[in-house]
Amino acid sequence: MSRELLSSKIVVEEEEPRVRGIPSAPTSVAGAVGLAERGPIGQAVLCTSFEEYQSTFGGFTPDSDLALAAMGFFENGGTHLWAVRTAHYEDASNPESHTATPAAAALTTGGGPTPAVVRGTLRPPFTLADGQRLEVSANGAEAVDVVFSGTAASVSAGRPSPYTLTAGQSLRVRVDDGRDVFIPFSEEDFGDITQATAQEVAAVLNAGLVGGRATVEAGVLRIASDTQGASSRLEVGDAVANTVFGFAGGPQVGSGNVQSLRAVELAEVRALVEAAVAGVRVAPSSLGALQLLTQSTGPGASLRVQGDAGFGLGLDALLHTGDASGATDVLHLEARDAGAYANRLEVEVRPQTNGAPDTFDVLVLEDGAYRESFPNLSSAQGDARYVERVLNDERTGSTYVRAFMVQPDAIPDVQTVALSGGADGLVGLDDTDFIGSEAGRSGLLRARRRAGPHGAPGARPGDARRPQRHGALLRGGARRPRLRRPRLTRGLQRHGHRVLRLAGGRPRRAL
Repeated sequence: MSRELLSSKIVVEEEEPRVRGIPSAPTSVAGAVGLAERGPIGQAVLCTSFEEYQSTFGGFTPDSDLALAAMGFFENGGTHLWAVRTAHYEDASNPESHTATPAAAALTTGGGPTPAVVRGTLRPPFTLADGQRLEVSANGAEAVDVVFSGTAASVSAGRPSPYTLTAGQSLRVRVDDGRDVFIPFSEEDFGDITQATAQEVAAVLNAGLVGGRATVEAGVLRIASDTQGASSRLEVGDAVANTVFGFAGGPQVGSGNVQSLRAVELAEVRALVEAAVAGVRVAPSSLGALQLLTQSTGPGASLRVQGDAGFGLGLDALLHTGDASGATDVLHLEARDAGAYANRLEVEVRPQTNGAPDTFDVLVLEDGAYRESFPNLSSAQGDARYVERVLNDERTGSTYVRAFMVQPDAIPDVQTVALSGGADGLVGLDDTDFIGSEAGRSGLLRARRRAGPHGAPGARPGDARRPQRHGALLRGGARRPRLRRPRLTRGLQRHGHRVLRLAGGRPRRAL
């Protein structure tokens, strides 16, 4: 029968029956760690297409080949890519210590009396110590103490040293929300493994612990998390823990009025200060730093903040007073993601579209082009069009900025402000920022945990360990890739890429 249809009609063709193949489930996982234009830092995000990658991490940048690697991966048959954006970390074990900062700005109103304001110089998160305090005095009243507290989860040995150990025994320790770590004991670590001292055991534990430490206090062996606060967790398990050392079983929990003293968030400072001190509000400044404001305005308003926690929060100890008139911050704006890309953003305030009183329109511009429009917003918290609620909605809100009301019920003037202060956090960047930390669950180790268990590079026989390539996937062997697009082939080769290795159950393949 001819397969060429010469007129409009229904044609039925009968074919021999054949067995349909069932596509096999993928057994390999690809993970990429590198620099990106925007997107969350230190979080593994699953991308199933290059368009999905771009919507989260942006486009090509001069500092990284990550976008190029992602494009090559998807154009040559890849389907699932776990991507992690990285930046320089001051402490690789602390995921909040990255040096990238979000751009910010403030919408203001002028002409009226202003509150007394203590403006900080540091952005959150803040690093404090247990027991540090702020002494806040508002409008001449007696100072009120605000104390920051946090203790680490810990466990102490219930049996005294020396300990009778056997070569090959190990102790299981889990710190915070990390994975189980098994620390083995061997004869060369002790003078006599059957008479191990507490100091010798502590030295072995400290060599293997991630995110925790072992100490000896008054002859008692103690293990503690490095995190001080309510989020601190520690669990020491298995038979060795109980029978040899006498450690208590089950998870131990830290305490405090903050989650972690080494990463105190602005919201935590706000909750503590506003609960303790009447007439004082806490809000971010136009640059994202901490600031304290009086609710009263005018020359009679005054505010002073003292105490040893002031240095860690970036606050001075001077007396600040309000003014009879001046510009007042009404709405604080901050880019959704940290990075210099947001320095191209502007926010415009226009008169309301519907003519309703006490409302205004907000528009977001990127490189001078209008990207978003939010009409008829209100600064009244009970209104359905409350500006914070509308702009910060995860589904229908802005994809560029977040909003925080600083002066309740105040209406911003008609204006256009540019966001500034965004930085990519690339100064001091090194291999540690890409490899990451097991305790901080950052970098390549973050991608591995999210993607699931699979062999590390070099774990298979004949597969030598190779260094990580900045801004791309792991670089493979000396074979040249056979790509479908010659221009992409030359681009990858010019930037030093040879083979993008898929870590998983299947052999690596050239892209």
